[in-house]
Parts: sequence; structure tokens; C-alpha cells
Amino acid sequence: MKRTSMKVLHAIASLKVAIVLLSLIAIYIVIGTLLPQHSAPEWYLERYPALGSLIISLSLDSAYGSPIFIVLIALFAINLTTCTVLSLKGQWRQMDSNYYPSFKEDEFTIDIEDQDTVHTFLKRKRFRVERGGDALRAGKFRWGVLGATITHIGLLVLFVGGTIGNMTASEDVVNLLPGNEKRFEEEGFLIRLEDFDMTFDDKGAVKQYISTVTVIDDDGTETTRELWVNNPLHHKGIGMYQASFGWTGNLRVTDTASGEIQAEGLLRSGRTYFHQSSHLTIYLYGYYPEMAIGHDQQPVSLSNREIDPHYAVVLYEFGNPVGSYIIAPGEAIPYKDLEITFTHAVAYTGLLVRSDPSYPVVLAGFLIILLGMFVSFYCYPRFIHFSSGTLRTASRRNGWVFHHSVRSALERTQTRKNKED
Repeated sequence: MKRTSMKVLHAIASLKVAIVLLSLIAIYIVIGTLLPQHSAPEWYLERYPALGSLIISLSLDSAYGSPIFIVLIALFAINLTTCTVLSLKGQWRQMDSNYYPSFKEDEFTIDIEDQDTVHTFLKRKRFRVERGGDALRAGKFRWGVLGATITHIGLLVLFVGGTIGNMTASEDVVNLLPGNEKRFEEEGFLIRLEDFDMTFDDKGAVKQYISTVTVIDDDGTETTRELWVNNPLHHKGIGMYQASFGWTGNLRVTDTASGEIQAEGLLRSGRTYFHQSSHLTIYLYGYYPEMAIGHDQQPVSLSNREIDPHYAVVLYEFGNPVGSYIIAPGEAIPYKDLEITFTHAVAYTGLLVRSDPSYPVVLAGFLIILLGMFVSFYCYPRFIHFSSGTLRTASRRNGWVFHHSVRSALERTQTRKNKED
């Protein structure tokens, strides 16, 4: 039973399983890097007509939070934890001061007769030296065998940070027009949208949309940044991501007789404005930057470029429809003693605002990984055995480099000693 359990554990911790899982995780990371994230579903359906539905159904629009990616990360964490635990026993044994690896007879050897030269070199390089008659044994950086384990622990801390983020992070979508501000009371700052711009490809689809924002801290510090898809803004634990966009029309209600503007303001598509004095409801059905009439005789927009913009408007009086219109900017809808006009359209940005308390944990994991890599590549264990005029070297990695560094150092030591004599 014990043997079977160990086989299962070794299979779970195997390198083959790790490679397969890492390959699948890498695929999702590539998707999350190349594919714009956290955009509106309509954007994917418009930008990728053939794959838009698949992207949404597989949650590739939020690849790092998709169920498949989370399962892959969990499986890799299990693989890594099992591998780390199984390897600790052997690593602990290699850290013992009495442990020495087997020194090969025909590889990494140096002929040197003077034992004192060898001993002086080992002491200067801070090796722990053991004498045994005419033989010397020395070791250094035995604890460096833990480099891989430290790196594994760092990865696991990263996974814990990701889990904390998925469980505790909060998200909200903030729609801003140029000049609008959004305050974050607890964090002590506000953002102001300075400008919003869109670029288009040759077919008229939105290629990129860019928000220029100013971050104003309570102490008066101001910082201006540009946000676009896959280029978020992080400030005081708040992450802001370019997620969507939309249009608002500038509605103007004018008295026909006097020419007085009775009401003016921005109205988003799908929203209504109630003009109380005439009991009139103005419903902006939609704004079409490049309008065309579809097969069902309904207006459609060929792109988001303002080439031939039109507004679809429905009027209601006392809740009853009294007329529907398709008008160009500046074209008036006459209704009794009023003129209803949409003068121009203004694009607004949709920012995904995310608060993620897991950031310190993720940062700690990253630093632990760097420490593990430093230990693995610069503090790897080194061993030396000297007997009968022959010195042999051994190390867990970089054996050739270590051997030739010892040879060069011994030659310099011998040369220096000869000059002193």
C-alpha cells in the first residue's frame, strides 16, 4: 500500500506532468497577452466575427480568471508542492556537513603537489576544510541545494496571491466623459478623464482606444497617464483597465417661438430624457457613427468611425409613442412648439476598476522566486577533494565553470607563492 502511494505521489510530482501543465498555462498566458482583455462582449463579436462567440464562451476575454486557467494553476500547484516535499529529504541530507558527492576519477582533475597551496586557497575562498592524513576535503554553499525549493515556494506564494485576489478582489465599471472625475475616498485620490481617443483599422473596426487620465492625490500630487487595452494604471492598490467605450449625444430642446434653449445635456444610447413641461419623453434608441439600413429596414452602424452619423429617436407623450425619427447631427425634430436636436456626439470610456489586496502577497512571491534563482545559479554547492597530488572538483551545476575557476585560482596562488619564495 505504501509503495503504491509513493508511486502515485511520484507520478503527480513528475517532470512530464509539470511540462504539460506549464505548456497549457503558457498558451493561456499568450492568449491573455495577445488578446485584449476585459472588453465588452460586443467588441469581440465585432472585432473577431469568426471567433468572437468562442472567445466569450471559453472566457478568453478574461483569460487569467477563466475556470480552465484556474484549474490548470491548481493542478500545477499540487504538482509543485508534491515535488518540493518529496525532494526535501534528499536536500536536507546533502546539507549535512559530512555529506560529499562522489568524485569522478577521470573528470575535473587538477595535478598539484603542494597541499599547503591547496589549503591556503580553500581557506581564502571560505571553504569548510576537513583534513584526513594527506587528504583534504572541502565544501561550500551546501545550503545552496535549497535554491530549487525556495523558487518552488515563491511560485506557490504567487498562486496563493492569485487565489486571494480571485476571492477578495472587487470590480466595477466606471463610465467617464472628458472632464468627468471619479473619486476613491478610502484610497485618497481621484482620477479625471482628460481625453478619450479611438484608432481604427482599414475595415473600420476599433483597433485601439486610449484614455488619458490625471491622477490627483489628496496631497495635491498630479500624474497624467495613458491607458489602453493591456496597459492598465495601478495606483494605491487600485487597478484601472481600459474595458469598453460608448457614445452619448448632445440633446438640445429649443422653444420654436423664442429660440430659447429649454434643456441641453448628454444622453446615452438606450436612455431617455423627460421634458416635464410638455410631458414629453425623448428616447435615444441609438447612435450610428456610420449608418446604413439593414435588410430588416433597421439602422445599423458599419463602423465606429464618424463618417455618416445619425441618431434614431423615439418620442413619447404620456407614455404613448408619437413618432420615430432618424436624424443627422443638427437636424431638428419639430414637435408642437419645440425643436429637438442632437448637435453632436461625444465618446465615453468604460474603465474596469479593480481593487486587489493580494498585491503584497504576489510581490512577496516574486521576490522569493528571485532569491531562489540567485541561490540556484550563484550559491550552488561546491566540493573539492585533494589526495596524492590530485585535486578533484564536483558541483551540482556548472561543473566545468567551477573546475576551471579553481584551476585558474590555484595557478595564481602558486605563482604568487613562488614570487614570495
